[in-house]
Amino acid sequence: QYEVTRQYPSEHHVTLYRGINRIDEHEILHQPAKDVYILTLNNINSFSSNRERADEFGDYILEVKVPLTKLLYLPRLLPTALKGEEEYLVIGGVYEVKVSLL
Repeated sequence: QYEVTRQYPSEHHVTLYRGINRIDEHEILHQPAKDVYILTLNNINSFSSNRERADEFGDYILEVKVPLTKLLYLPRLLPTALKGEEEYLVIGGVYEVKVSLL
């Protein structure tokens, strides 16, 4: 958490993206709008800060404002781990997501 607050000193959330193939593979709790879902993400999930990178992993793109307290790993935290993909690891829970097609 120290490193997260150092990299994002005045923020509470970071916008991240995840590519998926089917929205119905997730536990959908509510759909307040056509492209907005409240859903449950299990355990640990991989995200990218780059939307174009996320579209390599699925036909649908989830856009999520992740609370900084839910970041388990972020790029540049360790010098060599997960370096190439600029990957964020996010702890699961209930999230509001915006879904878009490629």
